[in-house]
This record gives sequence, structure tokens and C-alpha cells, in this order.
Amino acid sequence: MSGERLKEAALPLFAEQGYEGTALSEIAKAVGIKTPSIYAHFASKEALFLEIYRDVIKHELTVLGAIKDQVYPTVDEALRAFFYQVTDFNANPAMKRFFQRAIFFPPQSLATQMREEMTTYEAMTSEMLGSLLLQKMDETRKEEWVHVFYCLLDGLSLEHEIYDAKEFETRRETAWEALASLI
Repeated sequence: MSGERLKEAALPLFAEQGYEGTALSEIAKAVGIKTPSIYAHFASKEALFLEIYRDVIKHELTVLGAIKDQVYPTVDEALRAFFYQVTDFNANPAMKRFFQRAIFFPPQSLATQMREEMTTYEAMTSEMLGSLLLQKMDETRKEEWVHVFYCLLDGLSLEHEIYDAKEFETRRETAWEALASLI
């Protein structure tokens, strides 16, 4: 049994049931071990959750970095690819749902630490976007564009849970068109 296997089993449970709704006994059962054996890999449920959170952030930054580094015919197309990646809630659905829950409903005991790490993640994401945007606009307009980007991302993350796939895609495309008009 490895810590990685425990994280793989815990991720979908935390994603669907939240931190408070997931018992360590469920995670242990999913991998076929007794609950106390988890402590050989993680000091606590909080430590397990936080490590998954960091893994998800690392994964997102890797994917977004690859998009930023890819060569696109235009800056607009690169920004579109970036937007569509972060709003693709069907890619790695357990990971995306975990991330949403962690951001919007962090465990109270980890809330401050997770907000700090989220701020760092957002700064790194904003830097990636900024390197593209500064090719098209000044610093002030870049900051405004990034603020709108995050507002649309947050809104779409909720709308994905509310609407069927067709309606969500319509709203996603409309959101992109509005954002693209600001480039």
C-alpha cells in the first residue's frame, strides 16, 4: 500500500462527499486496509486532504503551463485555449470537483492555509495569462481582463453543476465571446 494509492482512493470520495462527509474508514475500505494503517502514510485526515489539494494545484499548473508554452497562431487563440482548459469541468471530473469543493468549502481547520496556497496558485495562473495579455494590452487593462476571467471562471464552475451539457456549452461560449471582446 502506498500513499499514492490512498490519495487516488480519497480524491473521488472527497470530491463527492466533501471533507466532513468522508470518513477515513471509507478511504481505508476503498484500498482494502484497516483505518489505522492510513497513519503510516499521512499524519491525519487533514494532511491527506492537503496533499491531494496540492497535487491538484500542481496538476492544473502543469496543464496550464503546457498551454502557455505551446505555439498558437495568435495570442487570442492561446487565451481561448487557456480559458477552455480551465472551464473544461469534464476533464478529470473528480479532480475538478475536488478543487471546486476545496476552494468554495475548505475544511475550517485548513481554510487559512488553503486560501494562502490558492492565492499563490492564482498568482501563478495570472502570471501565465499576463505574459500573453501584455502582448495585446497595457498593465491596467491586463489586470481588468484577469479579474473578469476569474469572475467568469467562478460563475461557470457553478453553472456546470446547474445546467445540462448543451446549455452549459452555450453559456461557456458566450462567456468566452464576452471575454474575448475585451482583448
